[in-house]
Amino acid sequence: MKRREKPQNAEKTTFWDIYFTAEKRQEYREWLYAFCYTVGVRTVRCLRSLSRFTRWLWRPIERGVKRLVDVVFVQNARRFKNELRRLGEGFSLAWQTLHEEHAFRNALKIPVLAVRRHRKVATSILNVAAPLLAVLVLLFTVGYWRGAEFALFLTYNDTEVGYIADESTFVNASTLVKQSVINADGGFVINKHPQMQIAVIHDQSLLQEEEVRDRIFETLGEQVQPAAGLYVDGVFKGALPSAASIKSKMDTVLDVHRSKEYDGVGFFCEVEIKEGTYPTSALIGEADMLSVIRRLPVKTVKNVTTVEKLKYKTVYQPDATQPLGYEELITKGKDGKQRVLSQIIYVDGKEQYRTVVATDVIQKAVDRVMKIGAQTYGDTSIIGDGVATDSFIWPLPYTKTISSPFASRWGSFHGAIDIANGSTMGKPIIASDGGTVVEAEYHGSYGYYVLIDHGNGFMTRYAHCSKLVVEAGEKVAQGQYIAKVGNTGYSLGAHLHFEIIKDGVLVDPLDYVQR
Repeated sequence: MKRREKPQNAEKTTFWDIYFTAEKRQEYREWLYAFCYTVGVRTVRCLRSLSRFTRWLWRPIERGVKRLVDVVFVQNARRFKNELRRLGEGFSLAWQTLHEEHAFRNALKIPVLAVRRHRKVATSILNVAAPLLAVLVLLFTVGYWRGAEFALFLTYNDTEVGYIADESTFVNASTLVKQSVINADGGFVINKHPQMQIAVIHDQSLLQEEEVRDRIFETLGEQVQPAAGLYVDGVFKGALPSAASIKSKMDTVLDVHRSKEYDGVGFFCEVEIKEGTYPTSALIGEADMLSVIRRLPVKTVKNVTTVEKLKYKTVYQPDATQPLGYEELITKGKDGKQRVLSQIIYVDGKEQYRTVVATDVIQKAVDRVMKIGAQTYGDTSIIGDGVATDSFIWPLPYTKTISSPFASRWGSFHGAIDIANGSTMGKPIIASDGGTVVEAEYHGSYGYYVLIDHGNGFMTRYAHCSKLVVEAGEKVAQGQYIAKVGNTGYSLGAHLHFEIIKDGVLVDPLDYVQR
């Protein structure tokens, strides 16, 4: 079948060409023309109606504006023109009057006649000039008072002090006065309400806070004066005009207690003399001050030198090859000697305390050196913790030789293992596991032995010891030193008799302990 070929010059047909035909396009153009015509005609008619309404509304406004302009400007201009003309005529009449008879008398009448003739102009000029003059006066007054400097004139205790900037100057100055006066007895009081009046100053200078303070002091008169106060343990006792008077009375009291026996004399309490400005009410008499000082406790000091013992110290050297709790004397300690300078304090003749002032070593002390065991079998083992690990370790680290097993022996059953190698005498025995010592005593057969309850159904016994280093009720850790190997009780040689008891029954230790 032969394929139809499309003509090369054929135009592409669109949806617009199919739907909007020539007839429909002509119909739409006619509708759009009619719409625009109708809208345009309506708009022109509305604008014409608005223009007629505006002209109708504007006519009375226009007439009112013209009338206002005529009243305010045109009529006043005509009056002013007429008054100028009348004023010119008045000058002509006045000139003629001066040339008539009685010219001097007529000259005196001219101002009166001028006022009568031109009173309306004078009134208008006065109505305009008066407000202008009032404005000028107001501006001058405001300028004057703005340029003026105001201050407060201070009067204190009926005495004129001077000008200050504001009330804070007096407040700060009164604070300075309080700080300058040692008001020990509370007899000095500041007048917090002085007289202050607002004033305008020109050439007067304002007083500063320090100057106000000095002038306030001048007004106080005899209320305050320089003096020296006596304080005992921080408490004010009285004041005298000079510190020398107080010191002389203190020396008089202390001289009674001075002697060759003592190395120093003073007062037991803290005594201080403060010089400054005091209220007159704080001053006391000379006799009263001497009476106060005589009642103070007197402290005397004596220095004493003695030779005393210098105690030795104990130094511990950890040894990881020895079990916890092991102790061995390496160096025996020896006391030394030292010279001690002591200060003895007496109060009113009675000793109160001694203080060491200095020491001088005559002979050094020799430290006592002890070797202590530091061998552990667990990361958390601490001497005396009493913690059971539920596992057992070999109780005699020195040797693992078994001289007698857990078996029948000599017609009876041997419910333990004996550990010995011929040279175990005095070697350290350790706890196979942590627990509480329930027995640590001597037995006819066991000799010296230790029985430990591990709290988990197991108990261990260590017998034939030569020395016990723990007591009943003491808690021990796994691997802790508890006794020394010996040959006590029913024994034929130095060895360790080791038992493990499970729920009250002896069991073979080798089933629980690795050699």
